[in-house]
Amino acid sequence: MNKKFDLSLGLGGPTLLMSDGDRATGINGYALQALEDCVFSEIVLDQTTTIPLEKKLTITKITNASNEFELSADDIALLSVGDKIYYNHGGVDLPEGTVQDGEGRATELKDKSIYFVASIDTATNEITIEESVGIGAITLDDDGTLYGLDTYFARIPEPYQKNNPHGEFSRNASGANDRTHHIVGATDGRIFTTYDDGGVQVNMFDTTGGANVGDVTIPRGMTVYLPITSILLTTGACIVYTKGM
Repeated sequence: MNKKFDLSLGLGGPTLLMSDGDRATGINGYALQALEDCVFSEIVLDQTTTIPLEKKLTITKITNASNEFELSADDIALLSVGDKIYYNHGGVDLPEGTVQDGEGRATELKDKSIYFVASIDTATNEITIEESVGIGAITLDDDGTLYGLDTYFARIPEPYQKNNPHGEFSRNASGANDRTHHIVGATDGRIFTTYDDGGVQVNMFDTTGGANVGDVTIPRGMTVYLPITSILLTTGACIVYTKGM
């Protein structure tokens, strides 16, 4: 079943027609179609993970001087170097860091993302993490803020550890045409972050600028597939497709 067929068939939930100033909350959206040029001041996404996770391993301390994350002794014992882990920070003040990907490109440390255990110090119950196996630990510039039990790692179980049952993909190395995109819960309202080949963060969508910087603009005719839970349309007209709860 392709995405266009999904839109024509519907997935069990109401189809919402929105125009200037309309808000929808508590929805289970999966696609948005812009009928006119649309400006949104709020788009909240469901950030539930789509893969299973093992026990949450609470991060008790972050030390940027050594690039280490401290866990309890019991939790450290559950990890091995090379393990694929899920990182959940639980708040807006992440530790700033510089991550080198496989092509040596710098990106920012990202919340709700997959990393790998680079090293384990059982004497201090600390680990370092890396973006890909063997490229080296992420260098942290500050400690950020911890948010109690919401700041944690979680080991990803088999078979997701070594193989991706949904298939693998890789980026090209062609230079100017190489772009990567990921959804983020940015505090300024933007929902997409894009990195160019130099590691410079740019916006996937245009913003209105001025006092409304951070508003998301989606041009007429574009359909985006997003797990929307809340949305506020400032101007324009759109259709939000939802799933049955």
